[in-house]
Amino acid sequence: MQDEATKAVVQEAFGHRNLQKSTTMVQLGGLAAAVAYYGENSTPNVILVQASEGGDDLLGAIDSLAEVCDAGTNVVLMGGQNDVQLYRQLVRKGVGDYLVTPFAPKQIYESIATICFDPSKPPEGRSIAFIAARGGAGSSTLAHNVAYSIGQLYKDDAILLDLDITFGTAGLAFNLEAPQGIHSALAEPDRLDAQLLDRFMAEYNEYLKLLVAPAQLDAQEKLYSEALDRLLSLVKLKAPFIILDVPHRWAPWSQQLLFDADEVVVVSTLDLAGLRDSKNLIEKLKTKRGEDAPTRVILNHVGAYKKTELAQKDFEDGLGRPVSLLIPHDPATFGQASINGQMVEEVAGKSKAADSIRQLAAMVSAREAAASRKKVGKGLQALLGGVKLPFLNRAKA
Repeated sequence: MQDEATKAVVQEAFGHRNLQKSTTMVQLGGLAAAVAYYGENSTPNVILVQASEGGDDLLGAIDSLAEVCDAGTNVVLMGGQNDVQLYRQLVRKGVGDYLVTPFAPKQIYESIATICFDPSKPPEGRSIAFIAARGGAGSSTLAHNVAYSIGQLYKDDAILLDLDITFGTAGLAFNLEAPQGIHSALAEPDRLDAQLLDRFMAEYNEYLKLLVAPAQLDAQEKLYSEALDRLLSLVKLKAPFIILDVPHRWAPWSQQLLFDADEVVVVSTLDLAGLRDSKNLIEKLKTKRGEDAPTRVILNHVGAYKKTELAQKDFEDGLGRPVSLLIPHDPATFGQASINGQMVEEVAGKSKAADSIRQLAAMVSAREAAASRKKVGKGLQALLGGVKLPFLNRAKA
């Protein structure tokens, strides 16, 4: 990078949750500095370089960089010329993308992600993590119901992971007995494969499978990030929707789950403690997940204490953002579902509670938004249909 301001923007882009496990390095200097450095060092998968040159000088500098690049290296060029003709020339020389000032962290991340996308890799499911701002907010109940509703809504597969090893309730909620479950899956992650994972999952219906917790006090709750990474990498290949019921505790493994999830749903109630803890969670998640990663606040049990609960506007003013949805307090419907070992939609499909849960399922699925969203990009690559070539005019000698 050629200045501290751009360096700071690039570092923010590299802080994206999907790049946190990648090895990154940011140095000051432009194309000439990159040529000198990579003339003596091997090149990474992606080089992001800022250029002040223009015209023939820029194209010549790109040729010099190509001479020192290893096979398979991709280049994202950052410059100040908003010129489609220049972009075409850069593409012909193998540049993966050209970003025009001003640079935004999201723009930089999306360019790198597009270049690194492997079309041969199987698609991964969307992970949706539910966590309560405070105990008793009803996060697990909503996670269970959304897992069921999302399968019914899209007629597609969903997998629910109950991550509360000692006090998990998914087995009770769905009236399932599963001698093995998530505890068994995490016990020996090195042995875990797709076939073994199938043995640990309980099937509720044609769309929903569960990894239930043993709910035994003597079960050892040793959840490590490495074991969870292995488990999630396998689960994400088995269904388009992965719902994570995260217990209300702030352990390293639970934090990492929330930082890495495609979407986080914070479930709160309309009281001061819920407001305080929701605000703390949102602010902490924002620093790790960035502005573009969805994190929603859902208000549950609305109307349970009409005389003492906060007004929605006061809650939102204190939170500094609007809440995504209100779930009405309906103890009769939720209680009957619990007694039956069923979901709300099964026992009272036309109730306001069931309608709210379906709304939440649609929100977190990202499918409706994806269907209506037009693809927009600030990089000139968007104007030219996303043409991309490997950056290798000449292999390094």
